[in-house]
Amino acid sequence: MVHGAAVWCLNPAVHMARKLSSIQRSFLLAISGAYRTTPSAALQIILGIPPLHLQLQTDARMTVLYKLRRQINGIIIQPDDLERRNVGWSTHPSNYLTQEQLQLEDGDNGNNHTRLFTDSSKTPNSVGAAFCAMEDGVITHRWSTKLRDENTVFQAKLLALKEAIQYATYITSHQPIKILTDNTASIQASSNPKTHNATGLQVFETLLEHPQIELQWIKAHAGYLGKKKQQTN
Repeated sequence: MVHGAAVWCLNPAVHMARKLSSIQRSFLLAISGAYRTTPSAALQIILGIPPLHLQLQTDARMTVLYKLRRQINGIIIQPDDLERRNVGWSTHPSNYLTQEQLQLEDGDNGNNHTRLFTDSSKTPNSVGAAFCAMEDGVITHRWSTKLRDENTVFQAKLLALKEAIQYATYITSHQPIKILTDNTASIQASSNPKTHNATGLQVFETLLEHPQIELQWIKAHAGYLGKKKQQTN
């Protein structure tokens, strides 16, 4: 019944909404066991099932925006605002990050490495991402940006991680370069070769090409010098 809904249910007419409501009503009565005189709206509220035409319209709009990447008149969301989803393997299954590159135990073992601290935040007014590079306890580089209000903290953390790793590729060092982050989800998304997250896949491919770059998880608000300096910037 929903075949081609992206075409015929993008903006359903009144008669189409009534027809779909009539089809849905028989199922609502069967599920609830209510009297046949019970209003459809009451059944939808009791069962927590949205009107069928609204559900189909939502699915149709998501198909047009997310898959067809087309703009819809009257909708403020643009196709470019939606994150692209990768499908299938983008790298060979035999390619994986070494154990030294992924460290999920809390710790920052001294200042003898070039270290980059990532940070992100979300307030009612803004979403931001940032990182700073430190050498011998001294900040040598800072980067920050403001995202759209609709972006999530996870997206901000992953973006900060991506930018930090990209910056690390230009650092000439015979020692490992550590990227320290307090978000395990971004590390896991960046270490999975089958990830559907486009940004996470870019991070994975960069790490694969630069084995001297290591990801290290640290506790949030644990008093690390780089985190303090980054947050006070």
